[in-house]
Amino acid sequence: MLDKINDFISEPLPRKILFFDEMLTPSLIRLAYWLGLLAVVWIGLGKLFSNGFFGLFEAAVFVAIGVIGLRVLAEIIMLFFKLHENMEIVAKNSVVEPVKKKTVRKTAKKVSKKVTKKPN
Repeated sequence: MLDKINDFISEPLPRKILFFDEMLTPSLIRLAYWLGLLAVVWIGLGKLFSNGFFGLFEAAVFVAIGVIGLRVLAEIIMLFFKLHENMEIVAKNSVVEPVKKKTVRKTAKKVSKKVTKKPN
């Protein structure tokens, strides 16, 4: 984690934002995930104190479903970025050779010029 922070600090911020050398969205997804967790807990606390005993049940269910749902959504989005990174590695390591068309020769069937007569 410290390596990523040091790498981020070493390059100027405008270069990271303005040029497409590195993906910015995975970092934003992490930030959005944590903000979403805070929002789920905040709303859960609001539900807890609003409706008495039913509010306790409603808050527990809301927080549980909200936390799991946020985590699944963030993981799915991050999965696409990991796939993109892995495909870049595969593309850099693979050698692409041009595909040569195979010429198909049409071969004529050899027909015998001898005509055989059937015996009577």
